Amino acid sequence: MPHHNPYPVPDEPGVFVPVEVRGWQDGYDAGISSPPDVPRTPRVRHPGYMDAWTEGAAAGNADGRAEGWRWAYFYGSARPDAQDAGGRYEPGNSGERTPEHGGAFTQSWPCVGEMPLLVMLAQFAPGQQGGEGLTGRLLARACADKGVTRLYLPTSVHPSPAAQEGPGDPLADAGYWHGTVHASLDEAAPEAIDHVTVRVSRFAALVRYEPAGEHNFFDLLPVNEMLPSNRLG
Repeated sequence: MPHHNPYPVPDEPGVFVPVEVRGWQDGYDAGISSPPDVPRTPRVRHPGYMDAWTEGAAAGNADGRAEGWRWAYFYGSARPDAQDAGGRYEPGNSGERTPEHGGAFTQSWPCVGEMPLLVMLAQFAPGQQGGEGLTGRLLARACADKGVTRLYLPTSVHPSPAAQEGPGDPLADAGYWHGTVHASLDEAAPEAIDHVTVRVSRFAALVRYEPAGEHNFFDLLPVNEMLPSNRLG
């Protein structure tokens, strides 16, 4: 994407990260998932966060118009309206060709959001501290360091009531089941498929992450192209 966070991040571990870093990234994620207009800036106490959020939202909205919108799926957002998005937001072919499980994951929805990436970072690079607008860049760096080009996380795509006392896991706290992160689709697929094949109607997918620099981008690959109807806008 053409626009990137203009606020510098200290390279030294443990150094204070300016609040503007998160403000810009949060605004960017909101802007690229909110066609056709730039979303309204939230009211918070920190003026630096608000100013950075406004800048990020404008940048994300511009990238959405030029490069393509993304769906903030795990934040309860409806799918971007095709008309508002210029008819350009739709699932693509996942490109997965694995002989064992690729046939169950043919559809790919472009999405954005930090929540599933925080889970992937915690499992893939234990000890790395995400949040503060750093999750995307830390996960991309960890993949580069380990020579991994893709990560997959099995997850539910329809939330259940979250536990009263959450375990400190962002997806679980929001009511979403998830499995273990893997570096190949065929390793991750059985967990997602098994979550669907029970007596109660369930929906599941794989979160597919490919290093995207600082951005919180991922693709959502639903099992057998099935998503809950109330999340389709």
